[in-house]
Amino acid sequence: MTFENLGWLYFVVPVLLLMAILRFWRRHFWGYSLVELLGEEIGGPNPLLRLPKLLEAMAVGFLLVALLGPVYPFSLNRIERGGLQILFVLDLSQSMEEAIQGAAPQATTRIVAAPPRPDQMSLPTGSLLATPGSKMEAVKRTALDFVTKRQGDAIGLIVFSNNGYLVTPATFDHESMSQYLIMTGTHTLVNEGFTAIGEGLGTANRFFEQQKQKSRRRAKGQVIVLFTDGDNNYGRDPMTEIERSKSEGTRIYMIGVALQPGASQQIAGAVPQTGGKYYDVRNPRSLEDALGDINNIEKGIFFTIELKKNEPAYFFFVMLALACLAARLILQAIPQFVEIS
Repeated sequence: MTFENLGWLYFVVPVLLLMAILRFWRRHFWGYSLVELLGEEIGGPNPLLRLPKLLEAMAVGFLLVALLGPVYPFSLNRIERGGLQILFVLDLSQSMEEAIQGAAPQATTRIVAAPPRPDQMSLPTGSLLATPGSKMEAVKRTALDFVTKRQGDAIGLIVFSNNGYLVTPATFDHESMSQYLIMTGTHTLVNEGFTAIGEGLGTANRFFEQQKQKSRRRAKGQVIVLFTDGDNNYGRDPMTEIERSKSEGTRIYMIGVALQPGASQQIAGAVPQTGGKYYDVRNPRSLEDALGDINNIEKGIFFTIELKKNEPAYFFFVMLALACLAARLILQAIPQFVEIS
């Protein structure tokens, strides 16, 4: 333990010495004490009766130590964190711009990216037009709200149409991730027009495998949240990727956004085998309920050890001083201590 405010000693020590001298001076009187004359016959006072004075001195000492600013140069703290890696896998086919039932009509909808902070000037900025009341708009708004509720988790974004693309890896920088989600739309892959669900899931599985190789251990809490409004019609077999996710311990939650009857039924039936669920979403409210259910289900918690430098330790000494003063007040209620002190 070290002290940051040792300069206070030059002020506090002389003040304490002056107070001690004044108190000692006031206790001396001209004359003789009968107790002193009869001290040998009646014996000295009980040492315990000096306890109130000792507690006062200890309280002053602890407060002085707290005033000097004690800190731990290095300390290890056990911190509880969310342990999930969540990947949004978002369908960018043109049909996502179609209207979704129950959406509030709006004349114009413009989602504007927030101005970057000085330390984020490299991030792309601008605006993104979203079709009023579209599936894409509903998914984005609900997903952004979901992100705000998962402060302890790493969240990333993958998009797909003909192919799967990693937009941002799973990160704790939710502000940056949200910016990318806002700017992503069907125009991002305007030259592609298929719905390759298997490609999106495959990209997510590859990301988790790379994370596993990088950390040389199995990642905790791998979750895929798939948003799609159509059936797989291009690319690799999504059933193969679902089986791959299952073997790696990755849970898949599939949100079917206003799917046509019979679309993606095989995929929806296989998703629960990974430990996830399938949600048939028909309006923005049911979309919110689906992500709310996922938020309640997925509660990954783990503990990490964090090294901190110069962690303040004055609170401990302040509490000791208060404890001494409290004990002094309790003793004051006992007549024997009141008379002596």
